[in-house]
Amino acid sequence: MKSKYAPLVKLKKKDLDRAEQNLIAANNALANASGALDRAYKTLSTLSLPIKGSVSELTQSQMMIHAQHQTIEQCREWLTFAEDQQLQMQQAFKAAMIDYEKFKYLELQEAQAYMVKIKKEEAKMLDEIGVMTYKRESI
Repeated sequence: MKSKYAPLVKLKKKDLDRAEQNLIAANNALANASGALDRAYKTLSTLSLPIKGSVSELTQSQMMIHAQHQTIEQCREWLTFAEDQQLQMQQAFKAAMIDYEKFKYLELQEAQAYMVKIKKEEAKMLDEIGVMTYKRESI
């Protein structure tokens, strides 16, 4: 039996799949951002100021440390953006799931109503056959 909700269910399923793919992509972006931030912190921990040497070496080390701090700040911004994107994708996924489940439920309700109608018709036909058989036997 083809339901009038079948095309809508199919459409909502596609929307749900798209939302799930977006959520997976957002989770991957968040993991990448987190990994980049961790690597930036590790790189910063390996940098140190020279104890001996010229002023130019000290200046160069300070510039490298400053650049690494800027990298860390960019990674933090990227991580914040990725977290926001993930939250939005989670909400979109939940909304798509709810829409899909609504139409799936309506389709199920329609199928159940159709089955009840068919069973009533079968019962009516069986009653008619029983009455006809009874009349034949009584003649």
